[in-house]
Amino acid sequence: MAVLNSITELEDLAKDYRASGLTIGLCHGCFDIVHIGHIHHFQRASLLVDRLFVSVTADKYVNKGTDRPIFPDSHRAKFISSIRYCHHVIVNHTPTAEFMLSTLRPDIFFKGADYGVSTDPRLQAERALVESHGGKIVFTDDCVMDSTSRIAKILMHDSI
Repeated sequence: MAVLNSITELEDLAKDYRASGLTIGLCHGCFDIVHIGHIHHFQRASLLVDRLFVSVTADKYVNKGTDRPIFPDSHRAKFISSIRYCHHVIVNHTPTAEFMLSTLRPDIFFKGADYGVSTDPRLQAERALVESHGGKIVFTDDCVMDSTSRIAKILMHDSI
C-alpha cells in the first residue's frame, strides 16, 4: 500500500470502511529499525481488524536520543507500507498518538506487550481517548521480541 499524504485521506478511508462495516485498527510508533518483533506485532494486529493503519512518528518528535531516528520518517513510512499486514501508513506530525487516535477513532489501538505494564501518562491519555470513542487497547503478545534501541546501540558501537 502507498503512504497516505494527508489527514483528509485517512479520514475519508476510515469513513468509507466504517460505512462498509469494517473494523479499523491503529499501530503507532517510531519504527526506526524494523525487526521481527515489529513484524509479529503487525501480523497479530492484522488478525483482529479488517483494516490496519500505522502511524509513524515524524522525525522531530522521535525522542530516542541524539542519533535517532536513523532513518527519516519518509523512509520509515515507505518501508512499513511494504509490509503486507499494514493496509495504510501515514506520518504523524504531532508529538503523541492522540491526534491520530481522535482523527481515526480506531476500534482497536495496538501496543506492544512491553507497554502492558506501563504507567506512562501518555499511554493513560491514549487509553482514555480510545475508550471515549468506544474503542479498546490491545497489547500484542511479543513472544518474538527484539529492541530497536538495542539493535541501534550495536550498530552504532560496531560502525565502520
